[in-house]
Amino acid sequence: MNQAQAVASPSQLGANRWGHPRQLWMLLGVTVWFNFAFYGFRAFLAPYIAQHFYAGLGAAAAQRQADLLGSGFLALLYATPIVGGYVADKVLGETRALAMSFWLAVLALLLMASPTLFGFELGMALCALAIGLSIPLTVLIGRNYATDDARRDGGYTLYYLAINVGSFIAPIVCASWIGRHYGYRWGFVAAAAGMALSAIWFQWRKHKLDPVLPKGDHLHGPMASVWVLLGVAVLVYPTALLLGYPEVLRGAMYVLMGLLVLYFVVSCVRRRDRVQTQRYLALLVLFVGLVVFWALSLQGVTSLNFLARDYVDAPWDFSWFQSANPLFILIFAPFLAMLWPWLERRGRDPSTPRKFGIGILLVALSYGVLVYAIDHLQGADGHIGWWTLVLCYLLQTLGELALSPIGYALVGQLAAPEESSLAMGGWFFGVAIAYQLAGWIATLTTHASATGASGGIVEYARVYGHVFVWGLGVAVVFLLAAPLVRKLMHGVH
Repeated sequence: MNQAQAVASPSQLGANRWGHPRQLWMLLGVTVWFNFAFYGFRAFLAPYIAQHFYAGLGAAAAQRQADLLGSGFLALLYATPIVGGYVADKVLGETRALAMSFWLAVLALLLMASPTLFGFELGMALCALAIGLSIPLTVLIGRNYATDDARRDGGYTLYYLAINVGSFIAPIVCASWIGRHYGYRWGFVAAAAGMALSAIWFQWRKHKLDPVLPKGDHLHGPMASVWVLLGVAVLVYPTALLLGYPEVLRGAMYVLMGLLVLYFVVSCVRRRDRVQTQRYLALLVLFVGLVVFWALSLQGVTSLNFLARDYVDAPWDFSWFQSANPLFILIFAPFLAMLWPWLERRGRDPSTPRKFGIGILLVALSYGVLVYAIDHLQGADGHIGWWTLVLCYLLQTLGELALSPIGYALVGQLAAPEESSLAMGGWFFGVAIAYQLAGWIATLTTHASATGASGGIVEYARVYGHVFVWGLGVAVVFLLAAPLVRKLMHGVH
C-alpha cells in the first residue's frame, strides 16, 4: 500500500474518544464484524466441503479433497491483496476500495451457501477477489495518527484485539450454534450477516475519514468503480476454475513467489547497497521461518479440525476448538506485551530471529503433545481427551505471539523505503504459501491402507510425529543462527 503520510488537520487528529482518535473506534467495530465473517466460515469450512460435496468418495478421499480445496481457497485470500493493494492505491482510493470489498464479500458468502459445488466455488472465487480489496483497513488504522503520535502502537494493539474478539465469537455463533443446529450452509449466511454489518457501518461513516486520507485519494473518477467491478466479474469464473485444480493453483503461487524473490534480487544488484542487500537476505530467512510456522499452525483449519471432529472427546461441538486460539490471544497478549519491554530493560529481550525460533519451537512442541496423547492417553474408544487439543492450541498461540506481531513491523524496517509496500505484500503472500503447504501436510493424515480404509488416528500420530521432528529441527537452526541473522539486519532489533 501507498505509505505516503495523510494530510490531516490537528483538530481532526485531536478529536479523541477514550484516549484515541474518534474514527478509530468505528474502524475497530468494522474489524470485529469483518473477522467474525472470515473466522465464522473458516471454523467449519473443510469438514463442510468433505461432507457436502465429496462424501461419495469415501471418508479419506473426501477429507483429502476438502483439505486441498479449502487450503487453496484460503491461500488465495492472502495472495490477492498484492493486486488489491495496487487497485486501492492507484484506481479506487482506500475508502472506496474497502467499501467495495465489504459489499462484494457479502454477496460471495451468500453464494458459498449454494447447494452445488460449482456455485460454492464461484462464491469462493468472488470472496478471494473481494478480500483482496480489503487491505486498506490495516492502513486506515494508522492514518488516524500523526507520524510522531505515541498512541499509534496502542491503536494497532486495539486493532489486534478487535480481530481476535471477532474470531473468538464467530465459531461459536456460525458453527456451533447456527451451523450445528440449522445446517452449516446457514453458517455462511450468518457470516454474510456479520460482513453486512461491517459494510453498512463503514458505508455510513467512511466520509469521516476524508481528512486523514492521502493526497490524491479523491482524484479517482466515478468510472473507476465500474471498471473494477467489470474486472472482478471477468475474473470470477477463471478463478473458480483455478480452485478446482489445486495442483495448478499451488504451482502458480510458487511461480509468483519466485518472481517476487527474483524482483528483489535484481533490485539488490541494481542498487549495489551492501547493507540493504544483507537486510533483504535476513528478511528472506525470516520469511522462511514465517512460512514454516504458519504451515504447521494452520493445521487448525484442516487436519486438526477433522481430528477434533472424529477423535477428541469433548462436551461441546468440535468447532468450539476454533475459538481457543483467539481466546488465548486475548488472555496472554497483554502479558507478553509487558514481558518484552521488561526483558529489554534488563538486557535480555530475545532478538527477532530468536523469537522466530521460539515461535517455531512452541508450535513443534504442540504436535509433540498430540503424539504423546495418541500413543499413551488414548481411551478405549480410540479417542483422546479434549484438554490435549486445548494444550496444543495454547502452545501454538504462545508461539504466534512470539513471532507474528513483530513480523509486520520488521518488514517496514528491513525493506527499502521505496519497496516497503511490495515487501509487505510479499510477507502476506508468505501466509498464502503456508496455507498451501498446510493443505498438503493435512492430506498426509488421510493415507489409506491396502483395503482402502483410512488409517484413523494412527495416521495423525504418524504425520504429527514428523511435523514435531522437522519443526524442532527448524527451530534449532533458527536459534543457533540468530546471531548471524541479526548481524545481517544491521542494527534492526
